[in-house]
Amino acid sequence: MISFVRGKVADLGSDSLVIDLGGVGLEVYAPLAMLQPAPVLGEEILLYTHLQVREDSWQLYGFIDKDQLTAFRLLLSVSGVGAKIALAVINQLSVQRFAAAIAAKDSKPFTAVSGVGKKTGERIILELKDKFPLLAGGEEQLAEQPVAEMTLNADLLAALKQLGYSATESRAFALKAQAALGEDASAEELLHEAMKIIMRS
Repeated sequence: MISFVRGKVADLGSDSLVIDLGGVGLEVYAPLAMLQPAPVLGEEILLYTHLQVREDSWQLYGFIDKDQLTAFRLLLSVSGVGAKIALAVINQLSVQRFAAAIAAKDSKPFTAVSGVGKKTGERIILELKDKFPLLAGGEEQLAEQPVAEMTLNADLLAALKQLGYSATESRAFALKAQAALGEDASAEELLHEAMKIIMRS
């Protein structure tokens, strides 16, 4: 089992990226639309991974955090949902929106994803409603933000990257700072909070 990969981005495709691991290029399929900011060539990135082993190929799927990985694996457990559809769902729906749709038994966010029909959307709700774990902060956060998708502050991300943090690290610190202060906080306030989080980590 490959739990995660860390290396420099060597190439970018439409639904995958190649990560240079000490001279070895590893192709990883990932929900690129959910990687904020978008990865750039030469930048170090950390992805939590799922290895799918088939008779004709081995494919590695990578995610920016463990909640995305958990949601992906839950989707794979649904009858008729393969890795391609599961990745498409994670690429379009944030974990918060994914969780909220399951909790509300609302299949519309899933059927809006290319390749997911009405029956598949309903099957996702049916098969995950009883075993779906609480993701990204738990029940209270889902109640407060049923379909919200956090947008990271671009100025905060830029400031953290200028301080020498990688895109992965910047995203993680930005998410924690915005979760603590709210999305309406200024970039200056968020940066101050992020630095406090960094000092504690």
